[in-house]
Amino acid sequence: MNRSNSVDVEHVEPALQGESFDVIIIGGGAAGCVVAGRISRETSASVLLLEAGASDWDPLIHLPAGYAKILQHDLHVWQHETVPQLQLDGATRRFRSGKVIGGGSSINAMCYVRGQPRDYAKWQDAVGDTGNWSFEALLPHFHAQENNDTFHNRYHGASGPLKVSLPRGINELNQGALKAFQEAGLPYNPDYNGASQLGVSPVQATFSDGKRCSSAVAFLKPAEDAGRVEIRVHSTVQRVVVENGRAIGVEYVRDHKKHFVRAGDVILSAAAVHTPKLLMLSGIGPAEHLREHGIAVVHDSPEVGQNLQDHTVVPVQAYCTRDLGYQKTSQGFGAIGAGLRYVLTNDGPASGNGVETVSYFDPDDLTAEPTIQCYHVPIVSNDGLSPTGTQAGITFELVVLQPESRGSIRLRNADPESTPLIDPNFMADQRDMASAVKSVRFMREVMKKPSLVDLLASELQPGSGVQTDEQIEAWIRTVVTTMWHPVGTCRMGKDASAVVDAELCVNGVRGLRVIDASIMPNIVSGNTNAPTMALASLGAELFIHSKQRAGNFNWQPPSSGTGASSS
Repeated sequence: MNRSNSVDVEHVEPALQGESFDVIIIGGGAAGCVVAGRISRETSASVLLLEAGASDWDPLIHLPAGYAKILQHDLHVWQHETVPQLQLDGATRRFRSGKVIGGGSSINAMCYVRGQPRDYAKWQDAVGDTGNWSFEALLPHFHAQENNDTFHNRYHGASGPLKVSLPRGINELNQGALKAFQEAGLPYNPDYNGASQLGVSPVQATFSDGKRCSSAVAFLKPAEDAGRVEIRVHSTVQRVVVENGRAIGVEYVRDHKKHFVRAGDVILSAAAVHTPKLLMLSGIGPAEHLREHGIAVVHDSPEVGQNLQDHTVVPVQAYCTRDLGYQKTSQGFGAIGAGLRYVLTNDGPASGNGVETVSYFDPDDLTAEPTIQCYHVPIVSNDGLSPTGTQAGITFELVVLQPESRGSIRLRNADPESTPLIDPNFMADQRDMASAVKSVRFMREVMKKPSLVDLLASELQPGSGVQTDEQIEAWIRTVVTTMWHPVGTCRMGKDASAVVDAELCVNGVRGLRVIDASIMPNIVSGNTNAPTMALASLGAELFIHSKQRAGNFNWQPPSSGTGASSS
Protein backbone atom coordinates (compact mmCIF):
# COMPACT_ATOMS: atom_id res chain seq x y z
CA MET A 1 0.00 0.00 0.00
CA ASN A 2 1.41 3.36 -1.01
CA ARG A 3 2.22 5.84 1.71
CA SER A 4 0.17 8.97 1.05
CA ASN A 5 1.74 12.42 0.90
CA SER A 6 -1.20 14.10 2.63
CA VAL A 7 -1.00 15.31 6.23
CA ASP A 8 -1.83 12.71 8.88
CA VAL A 9 -3.32 15.21 11.32
CA GLU A 10 -4.24 12.57 13.88
CA HIS A 11 -0.56 11.98 14.60
CA VAL A 12 0.53 15.62 14.59
CA GLU A 13 0.81 17.71 17.74
CA PRO A 14 -2.52 19.64 17.92
CA ALA A 15 -0.89 22.84 19.18
CA LEU A 16 1.20 23.07 16.03
CA GLN A 17 -1.31 22.08 13.36
CA GLY A 18 -2.12 25.72 12.62
CA GLU A 19 1.44 27.04 12.72
CA SER A 20 2.64 28.75 9.55
CA PHE A 21 5.71 30.57 8.22
CA ASP A 22 6.41 32.39 4.98
CA VAL A 23 9.36 30.09 4.38
CA ILE A 24 10.75 26.97 6.01
CA ILE A 25 14.42 26.11 5.49
CA ILE A 26 15.31 22.48 6.03
CA GLY A 27 18.90 22.13 7.21
CA GLY A 28 21.05 24.56 9.19
CA GLY A 29 24.32 23.72 7.45
CA ALA A 30 26.70 25.84 5.41
CA ALA A 31 24.01 26.66 2.83
CA GLY A 32 21.00 26.88 5.13
CA CYS A 33 22.69 29.45 7.40
CA VAL A 34 23.42 31.68 4.40
CA VAL A 35 19.87 31.36 3.07
CA ALA A 36 18.28 32.06 6.44
CA GLY A 37 20.59 35.00 7.01
CA ARG A 38 19.88 36.67 3.69
CA ILE A 39 16.11 36.21 3.81
CA SER A 40 15.97 37.45 7.39
CA ARG A 41 18.17 40.46 6.69
CA GLU A 42 16.62 41.54 3.40
CA THR A 43 12.89 40.84 3.82
CA SER A 44 10.08 40.95 6.36
CA ALA A 45 9.21 37.30 5.78
CA SER A 46 8.78 34.94 8.71
CA VAL A 47 11.50 32.28 8.62
CA LEU A 48 11.71 28.88 10.32
CA LEU A 49 14.99 26.96 10.19
CA LEU A 50 14.83 23.26 11.08
CA GLU A 51 18.05 21.45 11.99
CA ALA A 52 18.30 17.77 12.94
CA GLY A 53 21.43 18.31 15.02
CA ALA A 54 22.25 20.45 18.02
CA SER A 55 23.24 24.08 18.31
CA ASP A 56 26.93 24.86 17.93
CA TRP A 57 27.53 25.14 21.70
CA ASP A 58 30.48 22.71 21.82
CA PRO A 59 33.78 24.55 22.48
CA LEU A 60 35.55 22.04 20.22
CA ILE A 61 33.59 23.49 17.28
CA HIS A 62 35.00 26.95 17.82
CA LEU A 63 38.54 25.81 18.60
CA PRO A 64 40.24 25.62 15.16
CA ALA A 65 42.17 22.44 15.96
CA GLY A 66 39.10 20.84 17.55
CA TYR A 67 37.74 19.39 14.31
CA ALA A 68 40.12 16.42 14.47
CA LYS A 69 38.69 15.34 17.84
CA ILE A 70 35.14 15.96 16.62
CA LEU A 71 35.59 13.70 13.61
CA GLN A 72 37.71 11.15 15.45
CA HIS A 73 34.91 10.60 17.99
CA ASP A 74 31.99 11.03 15.55
CA LEU A 75 30.60 14.09 17.31
CA HIS A 76 28.00 16.29 15.57
CA VAL A 77 27.83 14.06 12.48
CA TRP A 78 25.50 11.73 10.65
CA GLN A 79 27.30 8.41 11.16
CA HIS A 80 26.80 7.10 7.66
CA GLU A 81 28.76 4.39 5.88
CA THR A 82 28.91 3.70 2.17
CA VAL A 83 27.75 0.48 0.60
CA PRO A 84 30.65 -1.94 -0.04
CA GLN A 85 32.91 -0.46 -2.70
CA LEU A 86 33.29 -3.52 -4.88
CA GLN A 87 35.32 -1.63 -7.50
CA LEU A 88 37.96 -1.01 -4.80
CA ASP A 89 38.59 -3.62 -2.10
CA GLY A 90 34.98 -4.50 -1.29
CA ALA A 91 35.03 -2.63 2.02
CA THR A 92 32.69 0.15 3.12
CA ARG A 93 33.97 3.67 3.81
CA ARG A 94 33.03 6.21 6.47
CA PHE A 95 30.81 8.87 4.89
CA ARG A 96 30.12 11.35 7.67
CA SER A 97 28.42 14.71 7.25
CA GLY A 98 27.66 17.57 9.62
CA LYS A 99 24.70 17.25 11.98
CA VAL A 100 24.86 20.53 13.87
CA ILE A 101 24.08 24.19 13.30
CA GLY A 102 26.65 25.25 10.72
CA GLY A 103 26.81 21.74 9.23
CA GLY A 104 30.13 20.93 7.63
CA SER A 105 31.37 24.49 8.20
CA SER A 106 31.26 23.79 11.96
CA ILE A 107 33.29 20.57 11.86
CA ASN A 108 35.53 20.76 8.77
CA ALA A 109 39.21 21.71 8.46
CA MET A 110 38.13 25.24 7.46
CA CYS A 111 40.12 25.32 4.19
CA TYR A 112 38.76 28.13 2.01
CA VAL A 113 38.95 27.16 -1.67
CA ARG A 114 36.83 28.42 -4.56
CA GLY A 115 38.00 26.16 -7.36
CA GLN A 116 38.66 27.15 -10.95
CA PRO A 117 36.61 29.32 -13.36
CA ARG A 118 36.27 26.34 -15.69
CA ASP A 119 34.28 24.54 -12.99
CA TYR A 120 31.64 27.25 -13.09
CA ALA A 121 31.77 27.42 -16.89
CA LYS A 122 30.31 23.90 -16.79
CA TRP A 123 27.57 25.14 -14.44
CA GLN A 124 26.83 27.84 -16.98
CA ASP A 125 26.74 25.28 -19.78
CA ALA A 126 24.27 23.25 -17.72
CA VAL A 127 21.76 26.12 -17.49
CA GLY A 128 22.53 27.75 -20.85
CA ASP A 129 20.54 30.90 -21.49
CA THR A 130 18.07 30.13 -18.67
CA GLY A 131 20.30 31.57 -15.93
CA ASN A 132 23.70 32.90 -14.93
CA TRP A 133 25.94 30.58 -12.92
CA SER A 134 29.35 31.50 -14.34
CA PHE A 135 32.36 32.30 -12.17
CA GLU A 136 31.77 35.99 -12.85
CA ALA A 137 28.20 35.59 -11.55
CA LEU A 138 29.42 33.92 -8.34
CA LEU A 139 32.40 36.23 -7.75
CA PRO A 140 30.34 39.11 -6.25
CA HIS A 141 28.92 36.65 -3.71
CA PHE A 142 32.36 35.33 -2.75
CA HIS A 143 33.54 38.92 -2.49
CA ALA A 144 30.61 40.17 -0.39
CA GLN A 145 30.81 37.26 2.04
CA GLU A 146 34.55 37.43 2.65
CA ASN A 147 36.61 39.29 5.24
CA ASN A 148 40.14 38.33 4.23
CA ASP A 149 42.99 39.27 6.55
CA THR A 150 45.55 39.61 3.73
CA PHE A 151 44.00 40.16 0.30
CA HIS A 152 41.65 42.94 -0.83
CA ASN A 153 41.28 43.18 -4.60
CA ARG A 154 39.09 42.05 -7.49
CA TYR A 155 39.00 38.52 -6.10
CA HIS A 156 38.78 39.14 -2.36
CA GLY A 157 36.56 41.08 -0.01
CA ALA A 158 37.70 42.56 3.30
CA SER A 159 34.44 43.69 4.90
CA GLY A 160 32.14 40.66 4.79
CA PRO A 161 31.15 38.55 7.80
CA LEU A 162 33.13 35.43 6.83
CA LYS A 163 36.64 35.73 8.25
CA VAL A 164 39.36 34.16 6.12
CA SER A 165 42.97 34.03 7.32
CA LEU A 166 46.39 32.87 6.27
CA PRO A 167 48.52 30.93 8.78
CA ARG A 168 50.14 33.02 11.49
CA GLY A 169 53.26 30.96 10.95
CA ILE A 170 54.36 27.95 8.92
CA ASN A 171 56.19 25.16 10.75
CA GLU A 172 59.57 23.96 9.53
CA LEU A 173 58.24 20.76 7.95
CA ASN A 174 55.68 22.63 5.87
CA GLN A 175 58.29 25.22 4.94
CA GLY A 176 60.31 22.35 3.52
CA ALA A 177 57.30 21.15 1.52
CA LEU A 178 56.64 24.67 0.27
CA LYS A 179 60.16 24.91 -1.14
CA ALA A 180 60.40 21.31 -2.39
CA PHE A 181 57.38 21.73 -4.68
CA GLN A 182 59.06 24.79 -6.15
CA GLU A 183 62.24 22.80 -6.65
CA ALA A 184 60.12 20.24 -8.54
CA GLY A 185 58.97 22.96 -10.94
CA LEU A 186 55.75 24.26 -9.39
CA PRO A 187 55.51 28.05 -8.99
CA TYR A 188 54.92 29.72 -5.64
CA ASN A 189 51.41 31.18 -5.62
CA PRO A 190 50.48 33.47 -2.73
CA ASP A 191 46.77 33.24 -3.58
CA TYR A 192 45.18 30.14 -5.11
CA ASN A 193 41.79 31.90 -4.90
CA GLY A 194 43.05 34.71 -7.12
CA ALA A 195 43.91 34.89 -10.81
CA SER A 196 45.19 31.30 -10.92
CA GLN A 197 44.97 28.22 -8.71
CA LEU A 198 48.23 26.76 -10.00
CA GLY A 199 51.14 26.48 -7.60
CA VAL A 200 52.19 25.83 -4.02
CA SER A 201 50.67 28.15 -1.43
CA PRO A 202 49.86 28.93 2.18
CA VAL A 203 46.38 27.68 3.08
CA GLN A 204 43.51 30.16 3.41
CA ALA A 205 41.09 29.11 6.14
CA THR A 206 37.88 30.30 7.79
CA PHE A 207 39.19 31.17 11.22
CA SER A 208 40.47 34.32 12.84
CA ASP A 209 41.91 35.32 16.21
CA GLY A 210 42.04 31.69 17.27
CA LYS A 211 38.35 30.94 16.56
CA ARG A 212 36.51 29.15 13.76
CA CYS A 213 34.28 31.31 11.59
CA SER A 214 31.56 28.92 10.45
CA SER A 215 28.60 29.74 8.24
CA ALA A 216 26.53 29.84 11.43
CA VAL A 217 28.80 32.40 13.07
CA ALA A 218 29.10 34.54 9.95
CA PHE A 219 25.55 34.48 8.57
CA LEU A 220 23.01 32.93 10.96
CA LYS A 221 24.00 34.36 14.32
CA PRO A 222 23.34 38.00 13.33
CA ALA A 223 19.83 37.06 12.16
CA GLU A 224 19.24 35.05 15.33
CA ASP A 225 20.46 37.89 17.54
CA ALA A 226 18.13 40.29 15.72
CA GLY A 227 15.18 37.97 16.38
CA ARG A 228 14.52 37.63 12.66
CA VAL A 229 14.61 33.82 12.36
CA GLU A 230 13.22 31.00 14.45
CA ILE A 231 15.65 28.13 14.83
CA ARG A 232 14.55 24.68 15.99
CA VAL A 233 17.34 22.22 16.65
CA HIS A 234 16.96 18.47 17.23
CA SER A 235 14.17 18.66 14.63
CA THR A 236 14.39 15.90 12.03
CA VAL A 237 12.30 16.52 8.94
CA GLN A 238 10.59 13.40 7.64
CA ARG A 239 9.08 14.77 4.46
CA VAL A 240 7.83 17.78 2.57
CA VAL A 241 4.06 17.73 2.27
CA VAL A 242 2.79 18.38 -1.26
CA GLU A 243 -0.82 19.04 -2.19
CA ASN A 244 -2.06 19.61 -5.74
CA GLY A 245 1.50 19.91 -7.04
CA ARG A 246 2.59 22.50 -4.46
CA ALA A 247 4.69 22.18 -1.29
CA ILE A 248 2.53 23.38 1.61
CA GLY A 249 4.69 22.52 4.61
CA VAL A 250 6.81 19.91 6.32
CA GLU A 251 6.46 17.13 8.84
CA TYR A 252 9.24 16.81 11.38
CA VAL A 253 9.95 14.97 14.60
CA ARG A 254 11.16 16.64 17.78
CA ASP A 255 11.21 15.13 21.26
CA HIS A 256 9.70 11.95 19.79
CA LYS A 257 6.61 13.88 18.64
CA LYS A 258 5.57 14.54 15.07
CA HIS A 259 4.84 18.12 14.06
CA PHE A 260 3.40 19.69 10.92
CA VAL A 261 4.17 23.29 9.96
CA ARG A 262 2.71 25.10 6.98
CA ALA A 263 4.81 27.25 4.70
CA GLY A 264 4.40 29.61 1.82
CA ASP A 265 7.62 28.13 0.41
CA VAL A 266 9.96 25.32 1.41
CA ILE A 267 13.71 25.38 0.81
CA LEU A 268 15.75 22.21 1.09
CA SER A 269 19.30 22.90 2.30
CA ALA A 270 19.97 19.49 3.80
CA ALA A 271 23.05 18.79 1.62
CA ALA A 272 23.92 16.14 -0.92
CA VAL A 273 22.89 13.09 1.12
CA HIS A 274 19.78 14.24 2.94
CA THR A 275 18.22 16.56 0.36
CA PRO A 276 17.66 13.77 -2.18
CA LYS A 277 16.61 11.43 0.62
CA LEU A 278 13.92 13.90 1.74
CA LEU A 279 12.76 14.51 -1.82
CA MET A 280 12.30 10.78 -2.33
CA LEU A 281 10.53 10.34 1.01
CA SER A 282 8.22 13.14 -0.16
CA GLY A 283 7.36 11.31 -3.37
CA ILE A 284 9.74 13.22 -5.65
CA GLY A 285 12.27 10.99 -7.33
CA PRO A 286 12.63 7.91 -9.57
CA ALA A 287 9.07 6.56 -9.77
CA GLU A 288 10.03 2.90 -9.89
CA HIS A 289 12.33 3.25 -6.88
CA LEU A 290 9.62 5.06 -4.89
CA ARG A 291 6.97 2.45 -5.70
CA GLU A 292 9.43 -0.27 -4.69
CA HIS A 293 9.27 1.20 -1.18
CA GLY A 294 5.54 1.91 -1.15
CA ILE A 295 5.87 5.69 -1.51
CA ALA A 296 3.18 7.49 -3.51
CA VAL A 297 4.72 9.22 -6.52
CA VAL A 298 4.19 12.98 -6.49
CA HIS A 299 6.58 13.68 -9.34
CA ASP A 300 8.72 11.26 -11.33
CA SER A 301 12.22 12.79 -11.26
CA PRO A 302 14.64 10.00 -12.24
CA GLU A 303 17.84 11.90 -11.43
CA VAL A 304 17.08 12.63 -7.78
CA GLY A 305 19.92 10.96 -5.90
CA GLN A 306 21.98 10.35 -9.03
CA ASN A 307 25.15 12.16 -10.18
CA LEU A 308 26.82 11.87 -6.76
CA GLN A 309 30.37 13.21 -6.94
CA ASP A 310 33.00 13.42 -4.23
CA HIS A 311 36.69 14.08 -3.90
CA THR A 312 38.79 11.11 -2.88
CA VAL A 313 42.00 11.32 -0.88
CA VAL A 314 45.08 9.13 -1.27
CA PRO A 315 47.65 9.51 1.56
CA VAL A 316 51.37 9.39 0.75
CA GLN A 317 53.24 9.33 4.06
CA ALA A 318 56.82 9.52 5.31
CA TYR A 319 58.53 9.63 8.68
CA CYS A 320 60.82 12.50 9.61
CA THR A 321 64.47 12.34 10.60
CA ARG A 322 63.79 14.47 13.70
CA ASP A 323 60.97 15.98 15.72
CA LEU A 324 59.08 18.15 13.24
CA GLY A 325 55.46 19.00 12.57
CA TYR A 326 52.60 18.40 15.00
CA GLN A 327 52.78 14.68 15.79
CA LYS A 328 53.54 15.21 19.48
CA THR A 329 51.46 18.33 20.05
CA SER A 330 48.37 16.52 18.70
CA GLN A 331 48.25 13.87 21.44
CA GLY A 332 48.91 13.14 25.09
CA PHE A 333 50.86 15.68 27.11
CA GLY A 334 51.73 17.56 23.93
CA ALA A 335 48.04 18.20 23.26
CA ILE A 336 47.54 19.29 26.88
CA GLY A 337 50.40 21.74 26.51
CA ALA A 338 49.02 23.08 23.23
CA GLY A 339 45.64 23.51 24.89
CA LEU A 340 47.11 25.42 27.83
CA ARG A 341 49.06 27.64 25.47
CA TYR A 342 45.87 28.38 23.54
CA VAL A 343 43.98 29.27 26.74
CA LEU A 344 46.77 31.54 27.98
CA THR A 345 47.90 33.16 24.73
CA ASN A 346 45.25 32.38 22.07
CA ASP A 347 48.17 31.10 20.01
CA GLY A 348 50.05 27.94 19.11
CA PRO A 349 49.05 24.74 17.28
CA ALA A 350 45.50 24.66 18.71
CA SER A 351 44.76 28.13 17.28
CA GLY A 352 45.05 26.89 13.69
CA ASN A 353 43.86 23.94 11.62
CA GLY A 354 47.29 22.29 11.38
CA VAL A 355 47.16 22.39 7.57
CA GLU A 356 49.38 25.28 6.58
CA THR A 357 50.41 24.66 2.96
CA VAL A 358 48.85 23.15 -0.16
CA SER A 359 49.73 22.45 -3.81
CA TYR A 360 47.65 22.52 -6.99
CA PHE A 361 49.14 20.94 -10.10
CA ASP A 362 48.73 18.73 -13.15
CA PRO A 363 51.36 15.96 -12.93
CA ASP A 364 51.39 15.74 -16.75
CA ASP A 365 52.09 19.46 -17.24
CA LEU A 366 53.13 21.75 -14.38
CA THR A 367 52.05 24.81 -16.39
CA ALA A 368 48.50 23.57 -17.03
CA GLU A 369 45.31 24.04 -14.99
CA PRO A 370 45.56 21.82 -11.89
CA THR A 371 43.98 18.38 -11.81
CA ILE A 372 45.39 17.44 -8.38
CA GLN A 373 45.17 19.08 -4.96
CA CYS A 374 47.73 18.11 -2.30
CA TYR A 375 47.52 19.16 1.34
CA HIS A 376 50.77 18.84 3.29
CA VAL A 377 49.60 17.62 6.71
CA PRO A 378 52.47 17.50 9.26
CA ILE A 379 51.36 14.34 11.09
CA VAL A 380 51.13 10.62 10.33
CA SER A 381 47.69 9.13 10.90
CA ASN A 382 46.03 5.83 10.06
CA ASP A 383 42.53 7.33 9.97
CA GLY A 384 43.45 10.74 8.56
CA LEU A 385 42.29 12.43 11.76
CA SER A 386 44.25 11.45 14.86
CA PRO A 387 48.03 10.93 15.01
CA THR A 388 49.30 7.36 14.92
CA GLY A 389 52.36 6.77 17.08
CA THR A 390 54.82 9.35 18.31
CA GLN A 391 57.35 9.42 15.46
CA ALA A 392 57.11 12.68 13.55
CA GLY A 393 56.01 12.50 9.95
CA ILE A 394 54.03 14.07 7.13
CA THR A 395 51.03 13.04 5.05
CA PHE A 396 50.61 14.35 1.52
CA GLU A 397 46.87 14.12 0.85
CA LEU A 398 46.44 13.68 -2.91
CA VAL A 399 43.02 14.59 -4.29
CA VAL A 400 41.71 14.14 -7.85
CA LEU A 401 40.04 17.51 -8.41
CA GLN A 402 37.71 16.71 -11.31
CA PRO A 403 36.59 13.11 -10.78
CA GLU A 404 34.75 11.35 -13.59
CA SER A 405 33.25 8.66 -11.35
CA ARG A 406 29.58 9.04 -10.44
CA GLY A 407 27.64 7.47 -7.60
CA SER A 408 24.17 7.62 -6.09
CA ILE A 409 21.99 8.09 -3.03
CA ARG A 410 19.06 5.66 -2.76
CA LEU A 411 16.48 4.88 -0.13
CA ARG A 412 17.01 1.79 1.98
CA ASN A 413 13.27 1.70 2.71
CA ALA A 414 10.40 4.12 3.39
CA ASP A 415 11.36 4.69 7.04
CA PRO A 416 12.63 8.28 7.48
CA GLU A 417 14.85 7.07 10.33
CA SER A 418 16.73 4.62 8.12
CA THR A 419 20.10 5.57 6.70
CA PRO A 420 20.17 5.91 2.90
CA LEU A 421 22.16 3.66 0.61
CA ILE A 422 25.24 5.74 -0.24
CA ASP A 423 27.34 4.57 -3.17
CA PRO A 424 30.03 7.12 -4.10
CA ASN A 425 31.48 4.62 -6.57
CA PHE A 426 35.01 5.87 -5.85
CA MET A 427 37.55 5.41 -8.64
CA ALA A 428 35.09 3.48 -10.80
CA ASP A 429 36.19 5.51 -13.81
CA GLN A 430 39.70 4.43 -14.78
CA ARG A 431 40.62 8.04 -15.61
CA ASP A 432 40.38 8.89 -11.90
CA MET A 433 42.67 6.01 -11.00
CA ALA A 434 45.17 7.00 -13.69
CA SER A 435 45.29 10.57 -12.33
CA ALA A 436 45.79 9.31 -8.79
CA VAL A 437 48.67 7.02 -9.83
CA LYS A 438 50.40 9.91 -11.62
CA SER A 439 49.99 12.11 -8.56
CA VAL A 440 51.70 9.49 -6.38
CA ARG A 441 54.62 9.31 -8.78
CA PHE A 442 55.01 13.09 -8.84
CA MET A 443 54.79 13.25 -5.06
CA ARG A 444 57.67 10.83 -4.77
CA GLU A 445 59.76 13.14 -6.95
CA VAL A 446 58.95 16.09 -4.71
CA MET A 447 60.01 14.14 -1.63
CA LYS A 448 63.49 13.69 -3.18
CA LYS A 449 64.07 17.44 -3.57
CA PRO A 450 66.72 19.16 -1.41
CA SER A 451 64.32 20.98 0.91
CA LEU A 452 62.61 17.73 1.95
CA VAL A 453 65.11 14.94 1.41
CA ASP A 454 67.06 15.70 4.59
CA LEU A 455 63.88 16.10 6.65
CA LEU A 456 62.31 12.78 5.61
CA ALA A 457 63.38 9.28 6.58
CA SER A 458 61.59 6.20 5.28
CA GLU A 459 58.48 6.30 3.11
CA LEU A 460 55.63 4.81 5.12
CA GLN A 461 52.97 4.72 2.40
CA PRO A 462 52.87 3.35 -0.25
CA GLY A 463 56.31 2.02 0.79
CA SER A 464 59.38 0.96 -1.11
CA GLY A 465 57.78 -2.32 -2.21
CA VAL A 466 55.13 -0.51 -4.25
CA GLN A 467 56.69 0.69 -7.53
CA THR A 468 54.84 -0.31 -10.70
CA ASP A 469 51.61 1.36 -11.81
CA GLU A 470 49.78 -1.87 -11.08
CA GLN A 471 51.18 -2.00 -7.55
CA ILE A 472 50.36 1.64 -6.89
CA GLU A 473 46.82 1.11 -8.19
CA ALA A 474 46.33 -1.95 -5.98
CA TRP A 475 47.53 0.06 -2.96
CA ILE A 476 45.21 2.96 -3.81
CA ARG A 477 42.22 0.60 -3.83
CA THR A 478 42.90 -0.28 -0.19
CA VAL A 479 43.50 3.23 1.19
CA VAL A 480 41.42 5.66 -0.86
CA THR A 481 38.55 7.31 0.99
CA THR A 482 36.36 10.39 0.98
CA MET A 483 37.53 13.98 1.32
CA TRP A 484 34.01 14.75 2.68
CA HIS A 485 32.88 16.77 -0.36
CA PRO A 486 29.67 15.13 -1.70
CA VAL A 487 27.76 17.15 -4.30
CA GLY A 488 25.53 16.82 -7.34
CA THR A 489 22.60 14.63 -6.27
CA CYS A 490 19.91 17.18 -7.26
CA ARG A 491 21.69 18.65 -10.21
CA MET A 492 20.77 21.96 -11.79
CA GLY A 493 20.16 22.24 -15.53
CA LYS A 494 17.99 23.46 -18.35
CA ASP A 495 17.12 19.95 -19.55
CA ALA A 496 13.91 18.21 -18.57
CA SER A 497 15.69 15.54 -16.54
CA ALA A 498 17.44 18.06 -14.26
CA VAL A 499 16.15 18.02 -10.69
CA VAL A 500 16.13 21.83 -10.36
CA ASP A 501 16.14 24.67 -12.88
CA ALA A 502 18.44 27.69 -13.01
CA GLU A 503 16.35 29.40 -10.29
CA LEU A 504 16.84 26.27 -8.13
CA CYS A 505 13.11 25.48 -8.24
CA VAL A 506 12.35 21.76 -8.08
CA ASN A 507 10.97 20.74 -11.44
CA GLY A 508 7.41 19.47 -11.21
CA VAL A 509 6.59 20.89 -7.75
CA ARG A 510 5.68 24.51 -7.02
CA GLY A 511 6.84 26.31 -3.88
CA LEU A 512 9.86 24.05 -3.40
CA ARG A 513 13.53 24.88 -3.98
CA VAL A 514 16.88 23.25 -3.33
CA ILE A 515 19.74 25.50 -2.26
CA ASP A 516 22.81 23.49 -1.27
CA ALA A 517 25.75 21.58 -2.77
CA SER A 518 23.45 18.93 -4.23
CA ILE A 519 22.54 21.29 -7.10
CA MET A 520 26.10 21.40 -8.47
CA PRO A 521 26.10 19.82 -11.96
CA ASN A 522 29.81 19.06 -11.44
CA ILE A 523 32.10 19.25 -8.45
CA VAL A 524 34.44 22.22 -8.11
CA SER A 525 38.22 21.90 -8.10
CA GLY A 526 38.75 22.12 -4.36
CA ASN A 527 37.02 22.04 -1.00
CA THR A 528 33.31 22.63 -1.41
CA ASN A 529 32.50 24.79 1.64
CA ALA A 530 33.24 28.19 0.09
CA PRO A 531 31.41 27.46 -3.19
CA THR A 532 28.43 26.11 -1.25
CA MET A 533 28.12 29.34 0.74
CA ALA A 534 28.47 31.44 -2.43
CA LEU A 535 25.87 29.44 -4.38
CA ALA A 536 23.56 29.68 -1.36
CA SER A 537 23.86 33.46 -1.47
CA LEU A 538 23.01 33.55 -5.17
CA GLY A 539 20.20 31.04 -4.67
CA ALA A 540 18.72 33.09 -1.83
CA GLU A 541 18.98 36.22 -3.97
CA LEU A 542 17.10 34.56 -6.84
CA PHE A 543 14.41 33.40 -4.41
CA ILE A 544 13.99 36.81 -2.77
CA HIS A 545 13.81 38.62 -6.10
CA SER A 546 11.17 36.20 -7.38
CA LYS A 547 8.99 36.88 -4.34
CA GLN A 548 9.50 40.62 -4.56
CA ARG A 549 8.56 40.62 -8.25
CA ALA A 550 5.32 38.92 -7.25
CA GLY A 551 4.55 41.94 -5.04
CA ASN A 552 4.22 40.05 -1.75
CA PHE A 553 4.41 42.58 1.09
CA ASN A 554 6.21 40.18 3.45
CA TRP A 555 9.08 39.93 1.01
CA GLN A 556 9.86 43.64 0.96
CA PRO A 557 12.81 44.93 3.05
CA PRO A 558 12.09 44.90 6.80
CA SER A 559 11.20 48.16 8.50
CA SER A 560 12.50 47.10 11.93
CA GLY A 561 13.72 43.99 13.74
CA THR A 562 10.97 41.94 15.30
CA GLY A 563 10.22 38.39 15.72
CA ALA A 564 11.46 35.00 16.35
CA SER A 565 13.83 33.16 18.59
CA SER A 566 15.90 30.01 18.93
CA SER A 567 14.62 26.91 20.64
